[in-house]
Amino acid sequence: MVWSSPTMGAACNNYLIVLALFLCQTITCDGQCPKYAEKPLETRVQDASIVFRAVVIQAHYLTKTLDLALVSIYKGGLELASISQYAGSPYNTTDRQVNLKINPKLGDCFNWSMAPSQSELVVFSRISEPAVDFETTPPYGPWLEVTAAAVPWSLGVDIAIWNAVGWAGWGEWGACSRTCGSGRQTRRRYCSKASCEGYGEQARSCNSFECDGTINPLAPGARRNFHPAQARWGTVTDRPHAFSLRPNSYIWIASSELFGNGRTFPREFTLFISLRLRPESGGYGQGTLFSLRSRRRTGSFLSLELAGRGAARLVHAGAGSSRSIYLAVPLYDFRWHHIAISVHDDNTVRAYVDCRWLRTDVLEKDALDTPRDADLIIGYLFSGDLEQLVLVPKAGQAQKQCSSQITGLSTPYVTLHDS
Repeated sequence: MVWSSPTMGAACNNYLIVLALFLCQTITCDGQCPKYAEKPLETRVQDASIVFRAVVIQAHYLTKTLDLALVSIYKGGLELASISQYAGSPYNTTDRQVNLKINPKLGDCFNWSMAPSQSELVVFSRISEPAVDFETTPPYGPWLEVTAAAVPWSLGVDIAIWNAVGWAGWGEWGACSRTCGSGRQTRRRYCSKASCEGYGEQARSCNSFECDGTINPLAPGARRNFHPAQARWGTVTDRPHAFSLRPNSYIWIASSELFGNGRTFPREFTLFISLRLRPESGGYGQGTLFSLRSRRRTGSFLSLELAGRGAARLVHAGAGSSRSIYLAVPLYDFRWHHIAISVHDDNTVRAYVDCRWLRTDVLEKDALDTPRDADLIIGYLFSGDLEQLVLVPKAGQAQKQCSSQITGLSTPYVTLHDS
């Protein structure tokens, strides 16, 4: 995942957390670091009072420091907040910057080559105690000392650590309460112990784009033509406004029916899609989610296609050439995922995946050349569930599909098993 610099800039001034950490080799520790030898994840969690996940922004070999973006806190949020400079809940920490300082004595056993930019780490630590750690505690107050080697983040590590602290994994985000004009969605998780630290429910805003001019061909009552038959578009039990699609069935909508009054397809637009694959697909997505195809020019189209395991691609063809922009989407987990694409001036594409900016591509002028007489085709050869496919005739709206800022709902911070 690529992290945008505006987010980091905002975090630096007001939410900077300066953490001085003793780290040995981040990924693994060898015989030169016996104090930090490998331990089972459950033991590392038990020994640490603070456990958090962060993304490496940059590694500084000469100063033995790492710049990180804090993603989440598994354990010890209140303690971390007590020595940090950010306000608000210690569990709503996404994108806050963290600086890690490596003890010079352990610098030689820190594997810098295993901490490239954009890698994710899980760090196990505790707050130093001045009375006990006099030699390692600076005069201006306590800092954090790692209690075990950090490990690279993965889904398996994430699940194991949450289980160790007592939380089951987060469930799916529910459907957005509104199709436009700013709605809200929530998700829950459950505690398996007598008590668990943190939130059992979270919320975020969604579909905050304006309703005016919005095209929603999946909405009840919308004009659409099914091929070969609507019966092949089934319902989804847990999502009242979603369709379950099978191959060889799609929707075709004439451009004149989309916009009316002789209007053509807009030069600038934003497309919002929410989908998930089903287990029988094996995680290999295929088919076309949407395609804008010219009526008059053969081979002129703009399409969003699935491109195998964990990827989608925006494809444009016209004037005897074609271009593709690849988007990393982890569809193989069979969960709902959100894709938002804004097209500006027929040459700039901005993509968000799962509420976060993924990439911006600036092509040569008029590179996309969206067909003005385009017809819209939805779901061709696609097998899976489709909940949202909304077109807004305005650029710069991609970030409004859902917010990356998540708010915990349950209080106090310790959530009981029966809550």
